[in-house]
Amino acid sequence: MQGLQEISAQPIEGEKVLIIVCAGTDKALGSVARACAFKVEKLRPNETILVSIPPLVAEVKPYSELVKKYPSIIVDGCVERCATKIAIKNGAKMKGRIFLPQSAQKYNLKPNTAFDIGPEGEELAEKTALEIAVQIDKLVGKVN
Repeated sequence: MQGLQEISAQPIEGEKVLIIVCAGTDKALGSVARACAFKVEKLRPNETILVSIPPLVAEVKPYSELVKKYPSIIVDGCVERCATKIAIKNGAKMKGRIFLPQSAQKYNLKPNTAFDIGPEGEELAEKTALEIAVQIDKLVGKVN
């Protein structure tokens, strides 16, 4: 499995796609995950809603309701896969997942640190965001 793991490509025209993103502030790839999510939001502002992990853990509405309503793409930053575990626990309708360690290996890019992802971390975030944007287009029926 490299890059985006597509779970379902059936179009969901007119719907938003949630991007549920790792909150790993202590890990470089967690910081890349967040950077990636912000880039996706800029690439597809009308099709996406960003959801971070802490509100899901705390079962804060409307986030706990959004994950049950809209399809989601999960972005995990490390082997713990917290974003996926918490999304599943909250009843998310997963349509795809990104596992950033595999993306980093795929693109042969290594971010610096959690505090400064550096040029390679930025490039990894950008390339991964583009992969996610393509998947979003498929999900919302913009691409066949």
